[in-house]
Amino acid sequence: MTKELACRKCKTLTLGRVCPNCKSKDLSPDWSGLVVVNDVDSSLIAKTLNITKPGRYALKVS
Repeated sequence: MTKELACRKCKTLTLGRVCPNCKSKDLSPDWSGLVVVNDVDSSLIAKTLNITKPGRYALKVS
């Protein structure tokens, strides 16, 4: 099973080696918490976490 990596810049979760959101290669296998955002315009969580695109995000990335 492939472990998801979290981007250290934008916290997007990915299975690849490059972040699909910000194109960063600075990814970490050490993350915790999960937020799934579908509608960024009406989500208070997205506003609080400064998320601008729908997707899966880590809450904490080490």
